[in-house]
Amino acid sequence: MSTLWTPEGEHRVPRESTGETPSAPPPSADQGGAFDTAEEGGAFAGELDIDPETGLPIDPRTGEPFDPEELAAMQEQLREAQEQLVSVPAAEIVQNHMMGLFELAALHLRRDPPDLAEARLPIDALGLLVDNLADQLPAGDTLQGALQQIRLAYVEIHKRQTAAE
Repeated sequence: MSTLWTPEGEHRVPRESTGETPSAPPPSADQGGAFDTAEEGGAFAGELDIDPETGLPIDPRTGEPFDPEELAAMQEQLREAQEQLVSVPAAEIVQNHMMGLFELAALHLRRDPPDLAEARLPIDALGLLVDNLADQLPAGDTLQGALQQIRLAYVEIHKRQTAAE
């Protein structure tokens, strides 16, 4: 079973040979936990096969239905992780992801030989974010400096590679 994403949500797409009918979009996150059973409206349950006898999602690792206690523990862990995430200001999370782009570009530039093609995308993505969001972020000046440094490193490495050819 494949899925198709649309602005209205993700839809299951049947295979032609099975004669299945497409499903409605999965419930939104506020309708249930990610591991809730299909009867409870869980979003994740639509992505897993459901055991017809228990109504529980089938663990793809074992082929058996999830243990209800294990399922409840996973639901609680997910809720806790979501609570931790929303307790952090969005600006901090965005800044963290922006620095992740910086680090990704730096990793590609440090390879032997440097991989300029792979470094370009995270540098460009960081540039778009810095140009459009720096004034809204507490570390905006730091991010602008980081962007300048990684762009300069890219240009210097490009010049060295071009001169060596």
